[in-house]
Amino acid sequence: MSLETGPSRRGDVPALKALWKQAFGDGDACIGAFFDTLYRPETVLTVREDEQVRAMVCWLPETICFGRRGWPAAYLYAVATEESARGRGLCGRLLAYAAGFLASQGFRTLLLVPGEASLRGFYARHGYADYTAVSLLEAEAAPGAGRLEEVSAPEYLELREAMLAGRAYVSCPVPVLSYQRAVARQYGGGLYRLERDGYTALACAALDAAGRAVVYELLTPAVPRDDAAFLAHALGADRALARTPGGETPFAMARWLAPPPDCPPPYLGIALD
Repeated sequence: MSLETGPSRRGDVPALKALWKQAFGDGDACIGAFFDTLYRPETVLTVREDEQVRAMVCWLPETICFGRRGWPAAYLYAVATEESARGRGLCGRLLAYAAGFLASQGFRTLLLVPGEASLRGFYARHGYADYTAVSLLEAEAAPGAGRLEEVSAPEYLELREAMLAGRAYVSCPVPVLSYQRAVARQYGGGLYRLERDGYTALACAALDAAGRAVVYELLTPAVPRDDAAFLAHALGADRALARTPGGETPFAMARWLAPPPDCPPPYLGIALD
């Protein structure tokens, strides 16, 4: 049997969707949002065997920013191998191909967020190392003065860039934020601006099956726990689990394709999880 590694083809979309569902269990609407918003054949790399897709990885262009400088990075997402083909090294083959392919496109680093802590060792064996960290906090829902407003991806991007301008961070383009918004809205959330007591905060949030507000990103100049509690109450949740900049919880891993940029480890919050 012959193996072929390379960019996907337009005709692969049904097989890619089926593999995505098998690997991650997402609903059709969430999977469809990716292919409607972000898919181009070259943005999904595959291993095929006798013309059948056996493994896939998606990549999205992002930028590590610090001051007036920027470094192109590719964010790897939805790394998956067909269940019947696991244990044969196909994922490692695909990761190696992705490194060469994306280096040829001018990217300086590959970023990814392991879906489970146990996968960190696997990615480390393929050249990745811990790079970014976040803070995780929990808060009970509480009412408070303020207003919650859903915003578009372009509005969120403009506010996000302004709020993060004083630190190293990973910038997400509008299409990535549009996809994140579409996924969050499938679960009762979205991209939000919080107007509270003379300041503006930003949040990307959704509701989980237990009725908890999962805040994938919370950017605020005030006390994060207070804004997380306000957001949970506004979304009708009983509590919130929020991700904020800083902290020591390992998050994204990186594989360098060129010398690392001369800047502190950046903040990465939007991970499409």
